[in-house]
Amino acid sequence: MKKMWLSALTLSLALAACQSEEAQDVPENEAEQASTDEVQAEETEEAAGPLAALEELNLAPIPKEPQDFVQQGDGLLAIEQEKQEDVSFMDVFGDAPALPEDASEEEIELYYQYIHSITKRDLPDPSGVLDAARFDMEGMPEADRRYEFKENYNIEIILDASGSMAADAGGETRMEQAKREIQTFLSSAPEEANVSLRVYGHEGTGDDADKEMSCAAIEEVYERGPYDEAAFQAALDQFEPAGWTPVAGALESAAQSFEGLDGEQNTNLIYLVSDGIETCDGDPVAAAKSFAGSNISPIINVIGFNADSEAQQQLKEVAKQAGGAYANVNNAEGLREEFERTEDILAEWKQWSVGARTDRNWTSANATIDINHFSNSWTRRSLDQVNTEYRVMDTLVDEGKITSEQLQPLKDYATANYELSRQVRSDFLDELRRIKEEGIEGMDQMIEDARPDGE
Repeated sequence: MKKMWLSALTLSLALAACQSEEAQDVPENEAEQASTDEVQAEETEEAAGPLAALEELNLAPIPKEPQDFVQQGDGLLAIEQEKQEDVSFMDVFGDAPALPEDASEEEIELYYQYIHSITKRDLPDPSGVLDAARFDMEGMPEADRRYEFKENYNIEIILDASGSMAADAGGETRMEQAKREIQTFLSSAPEEANVSLRVYGHEGTGDDADKEMSCAAIEEVYERGPYDEAAFQAALDQFEPAGWTPVAGALESAAQSFEGLDGEQNTNLIYLVSDGIETCDGDPVAAAKSFAGSNISPIINVIGFNADSEAQQQLKEVAKQAGGAYANVNNAEGLREEFERTEDILAEWKQWSVGARTDRNWTSANATIDINHFSNSWTRRSLDQVNTEYRVMDTLVDEGKITSEQLQPLKDYATANYELSRQVRSDFLDELRRIKEEGIEGMDQMIEDARPDGE
């Protein structure tokens, strides 16, 4: 793996060798000037300190506020392991400088910042629990008008078929997992519901030469209508992950296809499943906002499937502007759980459509399940993070990057970060449970308060 750091020693030796060869042919006064410049450069480097390279990285501060934890995303180790499973911490750490033996407290903190930038884990956004609650309330008269049951129910899956969906995900590709779970989900839809499948980026390659063609590859491979298992399987079999990621174009194409399905008579549910960010120069956030604001009144839920932190930020904003729910899942099981949430609502729609609607509210078991899932996910990831930090710090002692005396101060920073993370999680849980007990009043404000700044 390519190292993050270029060895300063190797570079200085190479430059010294070149300078030695050139010095044979330069006048004496120029050689003296070159020597003076070299000394001054060494003095400047020494004054900047051995950790100057770390300072130049403009590392994110160690999280202090709740929004800092929600926004931190995955570190370099998780990102690189997503691309290649056998990547180790030291592969990512590379030729980073050692911590000076007489390091100051500020230098030790800077060193921990760098370690944290590699080991940090993406923590769940509590606003996702509230987005899910809003969706769970579908059919309730107190809910958003879009969520009230209508006589007709239309379901569309918009599936990312760009090249990254070919990535391995535990013995099979992301695309294979997605196809299986989508088929299972739609097979459980009521006979009265109309279903459709739209894919994008399934032609060409990721090469620049194919960009225009691939970005235009948006196709409704299963046209809206009753679910037919054999026909739907044939639709799934006709494409494989290939090229670019026109998220905005796919949403615009879906909006055109829904013309005539007015939200007054139709419940229009859309699931956008994507593992990456828009790469076709479109604006998916604007497209989602325009679609959601039309008379179609769609419910647009977004599933980030193994999405990295940058893609998650964009996909969250797509869901926010569409007034839908966002969830990031890492495997087929997570994808299945998100679809199963809708299966329950579809079953209730079927009951309602034949006059047997049952009352329900957010203080049901679903709310407790969602809150517990948020809590468990936060706990699991933050614990994984701190345990990883403890282990890699021991490794850094073995590698001669830090001394045994510096080990405990660094671990103290990791422990403090973990304890603060636990407190933030506890505060979020208290607020989520309070809102659960109080019902939907104040839900919108809680969502705004819980979302990271700028989302």
